[in-house]
Amino acid sequence: MTAVIFLLATLVLIYTFSRPFKATTIETGELIISPKESVRKGPPLYMGFIPQGNAVFMVKKWQPLADYLANEIQMPVENVFRFSYREITDALARGKLDLCLTGALMYVHTRDAADIRPLVRRKISGSSSYHSIIIVRKDSGLKTFSDLEGKSFAFADKESTTGYLLPIAMMREQGISDPESYFSKVIYAGNPDSVLLSVLTGNIDGAAIPSTRWQSENPNIKELRIIWKSGPTFLGPFCVRSGLNAELAARLKKAFLRIGKNLDTLELSDHIRIEGFEEAFDSDYDGIRKANKWAS
Repeated sequence: MTAVIFLLATLVLIYTFSRPFKATTIETGELIISPKESVRKGPPLYMGFIPQGNAVFMVKKWQPLADYLANEIQMPVENVFRFSYREITDALARGKLDLCLTGALMYVHTRDAADIRPLVRRKISGSSSYHSIIIVRKDSGLKTFSDLEGKSFAFADKESTTGYLLPIAMMREQGISDPESYFSKVIYAGNPDSVLLSVLTGNIDGAAIPSTRWQSENPNIKELRIIWKSGPTFLGPFCVRSGLNAELAARLKKAFLRIGKNLDTLELSDHIRIEGFEEAFDSDYDGIRKANKWAS
């Protein structure tokens, strides 16, 4: 049985990351939404995501959303997963993605390079805002951010809002111009789960993660503590590429806004751990633009 599970996981990884822009269609286990036969043919809409975890996690979480959207807009929707923020940013800027879940900073950077448009923003734990938090192990003896001087530190990615930008802006405000000198070692772990695990396992002393990863049901946080928390900032939006048909964009927005409000979407809402969506606007991210200038 273990060998079978390992083989399946390996096949998912190969299939997900070896093909440029193809679908990832597997049984999610926790929730299955079957696209109607009428929407399984024809040119697909490609939907991308910022890295949030390993390939199996990403497929299980997001495939039901793709299938739901396919039924709502009456055309196939294929998910696109990549290892890095940069790969997703480049694909979105080049028009290789039609729809993409971005981080706030990633949205701002891509907006500068391409005419993407914010569509909707997630609501998690009752809010469409979140925070950057810096975490350490409870048994580390570290209690404040200044205690991390000379220690090792993990960021997620330089395109991450909470896993890089907001902590860097805080450090600049405190007069820390070079994190590489302030810490004994700096790593970029790629996604929030890897960042959290680097601290949990004791490989890294401190790290920055989004507050959305600090959930009471997550058993990993029991051994960790928060030593710094940023002010609130809006969660990154789902964006559509420049040139996407306006009527199709409107249907996508309508479909997103139904999630968590209509009875037939409650199971999906629970599965993707998003309570609902609200309309997003470019001006919502002016604060990120200011923080980015401060941190540069």
